[in-house]
Amino acid sequence: MSFQLNILDEAYERFTDATRKIETIKKGIQENRNGEKSLTELQSDPHALARRVAAEHTSIPDALERINGVPNFQDIHILNKIFKIAESVGRITIKTRYGNTGYGTGFLIAPGILITNNHVFQDQDTAKNSTVQFFYEMDGDKTSKRTLSFNFEPEKFFITSSFKTTPENPLNGLDFTIVAVSERSDEGKSISEVPFTSLNENLGKIIDGESCVIIQHPKGDYKKIVMKDIRMLTLKDDFLIYESDTLPGSSGAVVIGLGTGEIVALHHSSVPRKNAQGQILRKDGGVYSSGDPDESIDWMGNEGVRISSIIKCIRKFKLPQHMEAFRESVLRSSFTRQEKETESDLEEKKQPNPENTMKNSENNIVNQSVNILQSPSVDSDAALQYFEIELVNIQTMQDDWVDNYQKLIPEIVSNEPVFPFSTSASQKSIYYVTVRSSENPWEISAKLEALPQIKNATPDLPMETDMQFPSSSNIHVTESDILETMKTSNVVEREDDFKTKWNSSHYFDIKTDTKEERQRGWNRIAVGLTTNNGTVDFLNDTETDAETILEKIIKAEKGNLEEVKKRLKNLKLIQLDTGYTDHSKVKGRFNYENDEDFIDGSDARDEMIKGLLKHPGHGTRTASIICGGKMNYKSDGNYGILTDKNKEQLIEVIPYRIAESVVLIGRGKNLVDAVNQAVNTGADILFMCMGSYPRLMIAETAKSAYENGIIWCCAAGNEVETIVAPALYPGTIAVAAINPNQKPWRGSSYGKAVDIAAPGEDVYVPSMDKEKNEIMAYGSGTSYATPHVAAAAALWKAKNFDEIYRKYQFPWQIVEAFRTCLKNSVFKPDSWDTDNYGAGILDISNLLRQKLPEAKDLQHAYTNFRQTEWDLGIREGVHFLWKTLIRKVTPGKQFESEMSEMMMTERGRIAVSAITGNTVSSVFESDSGNSAHDSEKILKMYFDSYKN
Repeated sequence: MSFQLNILDEAYERFTDATRKIETIKKGIQENRNGEKSLTELQSDPHALARRVAAEHTSIPDALERINGVPNFQDIHILNKIFKIAESVGRITIKTRYGNTGYGTGFLIAPGILITNNHVFQDQDTAKNSTVQFFYEMDGDKTSKRTLSFNFEPEKFFITSSFKTTPENPLNGLDFTIVAVSERSDEGKSISEVPFTSLNENLGKIIDGESCVIIQHPKGDYKKIVMKDIRMLTLKDDFLIYESDTLPGSSGAVVIGLGTGEIVALHHSSVPRKNAQGQILRKDGGVYSSGDPDESIDWMGNEGVRISSIIKCIRKFKLPQHMEAFRESVLRSSFTRQEKETESDLEEKKQPNPENTMKNSENNIVNQSVNILQSPSVDSDAALQYFEIELVNIQTMQDDWVDNYQKLIPEIVSNEPVFPFSTSASQKSIYYVTVRSSENPWEISAKLEALPQIKNATPDLPMETDMQFPSSSNIHVTESDILETMKTSNVVEREDDFKTKWNSSHYFDIKTDTKEERQRGWNRIAVGLTTNNGTVDFLNDTETDAETILEKIIKAEKGNLEEVKKRLKNLKLIQLDTGYTDHSKVKGRFNYENDEDFIDGSDARDEMIKGLLKHPGHGTRTASIICGGKMNYKSDGNYGILTDKNKEQLIEVIPYRIAESVVLIGRGKNLVDAVNQAVNTGADILFMCMGSYPRLMIAETAKSAYENGIIWCCAAGNEVETIVAPALYPGTIAVAAINPNQKPWRGSSYGKAVDIAAPGEDVYVPSMDKEKNEIMAYGSGTSYATPHVAAAAALWKAKNFDEIYRKYQFPWQIVEAFRTCLKNSVFKPDSWDTDNYGAGILDISNLLRQKLPEAKDLQHAYTNFRQTEWDLGIREGVHFLWKTLIRKVTPGKQFESEMSEMMMTERGRIAVSAITGNTVSSVFESDSGNSAHDSEKILKMYFDSYKN
């Protein structure tokens, strides 16, 4: 018999202990199926029902209606969640030194970390010899998918709780094992290509009688999803009992609540029917004997280990230091307070609006649950607020915070490490905290900082970017007002304006050069896509493409062009922006398999939100400079830098959606999560075409990308006197903008942190007119300069790929080697200001001819770098000064200084006044003579502290 009898015995005991309740629930389920009772009427525990209602995150009437809805219907987004979870499930082949001994199921619960049963992997040796296959499933045409096979590495991470309870070890009895998976598959693929799902400790994911979904590899067969009407029967201690419809051999399967799409249990055993003598019975009524097939057993139900119990147990393990980072990764889920599973669990749940309040008596379970939810102890106005915190650099204090944060601040909903895999002390001390409170976020920060465990605490508030500035000219528009101030959809007239403005250009001659594509694509010529590179007189040059330039250079060096093109195609070039659209200029030119959405978890499609300063399509416009192709438009032009002779792309851009709008980055955590994902998936190049004020969390993210050898190209900023984040950080490549006359764009940010300049004023990019027709238009901003450098970085790395990895021992040296080659290859016009606009203008042809610098000549960007520590009041002041600065220059926005002052705490007002020597009112007033000077004084001091 493939099941171990003692596991079946324990499961049978728990089932029989709960027989009376199970029979009651079964009767209620049948009545529910017949339409005689609602699902909520089957409940006996008002607190459990209240948690389930609260889990819907909507008003009580709506939640009750949804829970009691027709069982055969389900919201499509729940199924999407389930299918996402299914991708993390793998087939385990259990092996010993003597060969295969059976199969099991497991699923990834963090990057490279898998959970299964203890009776699948009882020890590290068994795990070490076994394998797991992901995507072992059938396609729509009933053919096998491409599978990925991985080994296990229990020496990295391994914790287990035996299936048998033992008095000497209170952590036993839960029948689970969590183990690290190897980084590379037998096929050479990264484990990062396999999605993972997070465990969620919140209660209320399922109630008695509600349906379950089970994903498994029964008997080692192809992946199956059991979606028949399987209902939860009851909870018994640390276990969840549900109806039987699984197949034997599904140990380690994932059990999901159909109502919420959340994982509720780890399947570990079926429950057999027994006779009075304790013998297992077959379906035909006979006694089971050794050798009978498992399918012949009369299974009464199934049993899974509750996820909430597993997470509690994970926290309590004593682990070697090198395994701590992996445990922290597993615990990166949303948590609730679990000390008491009573009304206190509900304090985190947002109250319904007053108009949805229901007055109820205590005469039934539903009414009792509603009254619990509407208890006066719950703050009806409380909302979730988010904070980045830096712990003090004392390990015992950090451990104390992790163990006791909920006792220290009861309003905390979750606490997770921002950099779970980092070994850097500065990054390991940064946590992300979610708090449910109606208090001013800066007051909450002060309370957090008052704790001895916390060094700094800053609210993670939405950040306005530097892209809300209006154009001062009617001839061209900036990236921020390209849609809002467009006076006409007639691009021919706009092109006439362009020609009038640039009638004397270094890159085209309006009088003699009638080739409009050359005028529209002047930026391609400016960055060295010419056959006679390195001269000032570009008019004698012939415009060409990146493939032709590569071919000539590689041929001269006796290299392999096809190998370089293959390398280029396989590089991971990631865009951090508003997502992609299907504008025909870029349609089909994004990598749609690896795109990510860090706002709402869907794909990275730009939802094209309209309205004042929403600016849809920013990701499309900036990506077009790298991969833009042909479009069916009379005034087409300006093809992507990374396209060949036929305008076909040489590389696919991977879109990461981190913002709904180009003018507002939501929570900074979206950006941090995106970069962490890029690091974990082995990205080569990032580019980001928006920026805001600097933050510790984002600064450490830039350092993390740098340490992992990712070339991160960032826009220097628009219309502000200082370089914005993340461009100002030492580890990034900061890009300023130039115009067709080889001069800096007047709106470009500038300073010593700028590395290089590229075309950014009046660049021809895709857009839409007021009737939503696809057009091309001239736009300006450092957003358009940045993709040029990112494209150059991809060409440089592909061309030098083998030598790079032979020559450099440390990943950061790749970034510094590129920075060195970049600066050594620029075209520098006469009187070029190297102190403010970088080494010169990007020259791709010359860049690709550069010899790689020696490793000994490269210096780490963060050598001798010391981060200034700012008081909470200053950090608050910077936040409001930045918002004030942006709003003062935003068209259509009326900013009242009094409103900003009222929102500031006393601490923030004192800090602003102390630094400027003026009253807070004068600093914030738009008509104050000292306003601009005072704001710039504080902002410059703060911004400069993040530079090297």
